[in-house]
Amino acid sequence: MSDSSQNHPNRRAFLSTAATAVVGGAAATSSLVVPASAATPLVGTQTPLVYRRKLGNYEITVLGDGYVDLPHQIWANVSPEQADGYLADAFQPAGSIRNGVNAYLINTGDKLILVDSGARDLFGPNAGLLPSNLASIGVQPEDIDQVLITHVHPDHIAGLFTAEGSVTIPNGEIFVDEADLDFWTSEAAQAQAVEISKPWFDVARQWKSAFNGRITTFKGEKDLGDGISAFPLPGHTPGHTGYRIESAGETLLIIGDAVISAAIQFANPDASAIWDTNAEDGKKSRRTVFDVAANERTLVTATHLPFPSFGYVDRRADGSYAWVPEEWRYAT
Repeated sequence: MSDSSQNHPNRRAFLSTAATAVVGGAAATSSLVVPASAATPLVGTQTPLVYRRKLGNYEITVLGDGYVDLPHQIWANVSPEQADGYLADAFQPAGSIRNGVNAYLINTGDKLILVDSGARDLFGPNAGLLPSNLASIGVQPEDIDQVLITHVHPDHIAGLFTAEGSVTIPNGEIFVDEADLDFWTSEAAQAQAVEISKPWFDVARQWKSAFNGRITTFKGEKDLGDGISAFPLPGHTPGHTGYRIESAGETLLIIGDAVISAAIQFANPDASAIWDTNAEDGKKSRRTVFDVAANERTLVTATHLPFPSFGYVDRRADGSYAWVPEEWRYAT
């Protein structure tokens, strides 16, 4: 009679062999793998810059408009060497700031409210993505009921109309602070502005003309209904505005350009851009809103914070602040 243990492996031995093959799959099956005949080309682009987050009963969607690279010369009181130091501390490359541009769509359940609109084609080939990102979430421009403007800079208003002057949001009522609209449509203010911002006044006048009769202005603090209120953040521009969004006990502060670089202006809240219309007011506004956010532990977002741009402000003992990005939410 033959010895079956020599001719037929037992179950334990078989399972052990199978496990080894699974764990070391590459080695165990290497003779069966056929190498690819050609390299897979790199894609070179991101998926649509869209991110949704629930806020109480509302849904907030961040719509990335792309980015623009800003040289260190935009800073009025920060040297290029200092700027590179802040970037190094934030593990970012030196030389310039890759500045994202965000807009926000608030779905209240009854209304669609857009906050700012991106730069269209005015910030170069890497911006102007708002229309395609809106389309990617199934929202048509005519679906938007209201548009809230933080301030009248091109990267906040230009997405609302074409270069030929046709509106791209056909039905929405526009809300903006009166002081900002008056300033950016003023020829006298344009004559006195820094050179880089002079063309922005022309864009503002084109925008105002395109939406003639559909722009509603307000002054300072304003309850806009639907749990949304405007609050002044002057300095970056005369009527620069933040928006407080409240729903079912949750709050979000949209603070526009109170901060344009997370790496630099949380570490140094006194850092000012050369186009800030009143640098001292801008510093006060930035510190005030940072303090409010830190004290209340309130969720914050801003146009140029890194996508998807939601997070919190932490106050440090030395008078500086830190940006604490919110962890990615896998469900809204």
